Amino acid sequence: MMDSFVDDKAEVCYSNTQAWTFWNRLVVQASETNSSIRHSLAALSSLHEWLEFTKRTPWQNYSFTLHYTKAITDINQSHGKLPLEIILIACVLFAHCDFLMGASAAGLTHLKSGHRIISESRKKQLQVSPEVSQLIVPIIEGFIAKSANYRLTETTIPKGETTESTTYSLPEMPKVFRDLHQANKYLQQALYWVLLLELGQPNHSTMAPGVRKYVADWATAFGQWKVVYELDDNLLKDWQLLLLAHHRMALLILKTLPPENDKGYSRAAADFRIMFAQLRTFLRGEYTKLDPKHSGDLVLKVHLGFIAPLFFIATECRVRGLRLNALEALKDLRIVEGHWNSCVAYAIAATAVEIDEKVNATNPGKTIRIKLDSVDRWKDGTMTLKYYKVFGHLLAGDAEFKTITEPACHHEVNMQWPAVRVVQLHGFQASVKPRKLHCSCRPAKTGK
Repeated sequence: MMDSFVDDKAEVCYSNTQAWTFWNRLVVQASETNSSIRHSLAALSSLHEWLEFTKRTPWQNYSFTLHYTKAITDINQSHGKLPLEIILIACVLFAHCDFLMGASAAGLTHLKSGHRIISESRKKQLQVSPEVSQLIVPIIEGFIAKSANYRLTETTIPKGETTESTTYSLPEMPKVFRDLHQANKYLQQALYWVLLLELGQPNHSTMAPGVRKYVADWATAFGQWKVVYELDDNLLKDWQLLLLAHHRMALLILKTLPPENDKGYSRAAADFRIMFAQLRTFLRGEYTKLDPKHSGDLVLKVHLGFIAPLFFIATECRVRGLRLNALEALKDLRIVEGHWNSCVAYAIAATAVEIDEKVNATNPGKTIRIKLDSVDRWKDGTMTLKYYKVFGHLLAGDAEFKTITEPACHHEVNMQWPAVRVVQLHGFQASVKPRKLHCSCRPAKTGK
């Protein structure tokens, strides 16, 4: 692929040398010192071998999904500490994984994330290493420049290439979980598969039955754990509610896929009420304050996050009261998770709710929902939200943009990784380790 970046033969030879050095020296060296690159490289290698030797769908490769998930988790848990070189190499490796899986649009998103990071570094006139400027930048910019030639856009698979009998090999679910930590681990995998299925539609629709069964099997194993192990431990009773809310989120996303196809969540009010009730009860335990004096109350220090389920309800639920309650809870959360925080999440969600209510107020008799696409963050503290209006299952026009003026704590969030991917995944970032946000945007709530 490097050959097609340029037409000059001397430049082609130079480009090939760059590519060889990138893959055989830079990536290998990075994998020796950084676990996220090591897992990313293992995932990519496993995927290459699987496709070459088995000729079967990549979704059946459990080794790949295991390393890919670990890579994402390591990136999230090391936010703000990773050098520019590692972040950009991760962008390239994640993009290659997506390309091999047929999710070219997702791969291009990773490359564009890397390109934005490069652009921000240039604007700030930050000094970058020769490895970044001479090896990584040309690869990222070359792929983007030639994206049309490589047809890096999402395409549907012809009906003749897939069959309803295709099955997917998901990791086996335990009959009963040993503890909440094991339940949390398998729930992370379940939600990962659900989001992968949602983003891959319609290309990966044949994996839906296996994913639905996996999500249902988790509920069965969790129910057995409650019967056998829960007893009267109040801490476990509280923390199980967080996991159940995450599981309910997975169930709700599955409702948007065939056969229900409830993409606007118009028939999901009861599920959203249950999910918010679970979160509200958990939040009343004040575990999200992360008080060092009560560190023993943190049964799960690493999990799927406090922000994602509240952001999901605020941006997707069609019941106005629930949306506003979730929004208020998000505003009071004051938590940093991975590559964003609750203050940034609140600003995005509040703007989305404002747009949604304004659009529907000016279109009586029609139910139009807002589909969030991406968010750009700028150095002056503002953000730009890209969104679409959706009527039924159809986009009602081209993409629109809205400047987010709601204050947000940019100094507390890792600015190296753009928020675009987080927003597309409803705020989900695999496992995160929350930490306290020292927010100066709005006064903290006092009293109860």
